[in-house]
Amino acid sequence: MEIWPAAEPADTLRTMERRTKRSEDRQEALQYLVEALAERSEVEAVALVNDEGRIVAGMGMPNAVRGLARIAAPIVRGEDSDLFDSATSGTDFFGRRIALESGPLYLAALGTRVRKMHEAVYAVTRILGASAAPA
Repeated sequence: MEIWPAAEPADTLRTMERRTKRSEDRQEALQYLVEALAERSEVEAVALVNDEGRIVAGMGMPNAVRGLARIAAPIVRGEDSDLFDSATSGTDFFGRRIALESGPLYLAALGTRVRKMHEAVYAVTRILGASAAPA
């Protein structure tokens, strides 16, 4: 009796590594990550921003990404923002703080559904090569 694998080796490798775009450049890798998050979600904009609201990586219409960048850090920190209503008009806001030794980043999205955001947060820490600091 012979026992064969249920899947071809190429199929097994494909399921182990889902990323289709790769880069050794951290900035480019972060952009690819944001694009992948947007592609698998129901969003109009995704942005990775620093504590000052500077866009590190983004995907979506420029006005939506800029609006998201302006509100991401304050809203995730629990602060009020006068820009929140205009930036989120007709959609929902999703945001996560990513604690890094170099300072926090904020991953935020505007839309109706964000898939696997927790995995994207982990990927940011992996790409930046920094151990996560306590949140």
